[in-house]
Amino acid sequence: MKFFYKVFLVILASLFFACAHPGLIFEDGCAFFGFIALAPVFILVKKSSVRSAWFWGALYGMSSYGLLCYWLAAFNPFTIYIGMAAFALILALVFEAMSFVKSLFNKKSVYVMALLWCVYEYLKTKGFLGFSYGIMGYSLWKSTVLLQSSSFGGVWYESALCAGVSALIADCVLSFRVFLPRFSLVPVLKRFALPISVLTAAFSFSLVYGFIRLNVDEGAVKKINVVCVQNNTDSNKYGPDVYKRDVSNLVRLTDEALSAFPETDIVLWPETAVVPPIEYNFAEKKDEGRYQMVLSLMDYFSRNDVCFVLGNQRTLTTPENEGDYNAALVFDRRKTGFLPPEPEVYAKIHLVPFTEYFPFAGIFPRFYKLLLNGDSRLWSPGSEAKVFEFRNLTFSTPICFEDSFGNLCRTFVVNGAECLFSLSNDSWSQSRPCQKQHLSMSVFRCTENAVPAARSTASGVTCIIDGRGRIVSESPQFEENYVCGAIPVPLNLKSTLYTLIGDWIPAVEMILLFLAVLIRVFQKISVKIRLKPVERGAGNKVL
Repeated sequence: MKFFYKVFLVILASLFFACAHPGLIFEDGCAFFGFIALAPVFILVKKSSVRSAWFWGALYGMSSYGLLCYWLAAFNPFTIYIGMAAFALILALVFEAMSFVKSLFNKKSVYVMALLWCVYEYLKTKGFLGFSYGIMGYSLWKSTVLLQSSSFGGVWYESALCAGVSALIADCVLSFRVFLPRFSLVPVLKRFALPISVLTAAFSFSLVYGFIRLNVDEGAVKKINVVCVQNNTDSNKYGPDVYKRDVSNLVRLTDEALSAFPETDIVLWPETAVVPPIEYNFAEKKDEGRYQMVLSLMDYFSRNDVCFVLGNQRTLTTPENEGDYNAALVFDRRKTGFLPPEPEVYAKIHLVPFTEYFPFAGIFPRFYKLLLNGDSRLWSPGSEAKVFEFRNLTFSTPICFEDSFGNLCRTFVVNGAECLFSLSNDSWSQSRPCQKQHLSMSVFRCTENAVPAARSTASGVTCIIDGRGRIVSESPQFEENYVCGAIPVPLNLKSTLYTLIGDWIPAVEMILLFLAVLIRVFQKISVKIRLKPVERGAGNKVL
């Protein structure tokens, strides 16, 4: 019976987790489930032994991320299994850590578990394997008022709220049998007074701060007119004819947009909108078809008095810098050259693990060859958080899933970006939930730094977002379209606390967790030391 109860908790926790984020059940996710999703997790750990906690963690890791990221199978059938296996291992370790916390803190352990969970969410976004999907705070992306507090502490503030509420619910459920037989309001209030007070204060701050921020005038702004093109390409199709068709569609959609919105300043095309490397094919002239495509494209850019921002593979063959880069190129006839192409360039810094980048090729050469899948090499990472300055605007261009990493986008803003232009291509997923999950994270980058953003995507979600995280205009997914709009950019952009300090909340959480565990361990050791003389005395006593 206990086994099936725990299986039920795993199923419940996984369903709540999936429902909290954009998915098949709720198109935009549901914030309500974000607040309760971790309660079954904490109850499950409390009901499990140290020996079995890892098993339930592995099961939860597989099921929760299998439901959330099922669309990984569209990229490669093995990808979803690798992802599920990875999170099975990660969550097995997290559950064991929470089980250790349970053994130390007993009654109040659910709140320390919540703290540990927040630390885990932060750590899983770091390093080569960094992955931001599934962070609980992102479930609040449609809660515009609560969303504003991310300017105070990043998405980590919202995640702490979600984890805290789940911990309180778990504590109430676990304490139900204790208080039910002889219910009295006084002991109940004593037991839950502190967590309720802390959560009430946190929510009150978030609500008041959110209402104020949404209603405060931003002051003088400059309007930048932007066109975001969505060409609805199929990432799984390759070849000269496909590349030529893609460029033709991009030009046609851009012409339509410029006719409808002639005051346009900047035009955005998606990630790798133009696949053949522009600079390389112009310089090398090895393929006549690609060379002519580049000439035609440069002619088109030179004839239009707008700034073009587009995704392109950049291939460098110089001895000091050789490699392929997932890049954003900026062309503007007021500033850059066309023949030869002389764009300003940003090379993607945070590459997708395994599919774009694998830093251990020398250690695992066979596995690296398998990852290449017939290619000569994977992407090389960029090194500079580039800020462009065109058309009276400074902006940066996070590529692909880079706008899911708060600290990277914060670096762009710290370096001087007044706006973020995201270029992405999630068409490979063939999934609306995947693209909405990506959008939900991108929204936070605007509120965290109080800067607007425009997203040009291959198939969705192409949109314009203001500095308060509100979607101003949006294109339907999986269709050829474009979005036009005037982005209001404050003339006197004031840095948010998050922009100034960065991920300070996870740092505080790690310090609190370390101190709490350290103090508790010392307390237990000191108790054992005090008891030893008593035990020796009892052993020497003659009865």
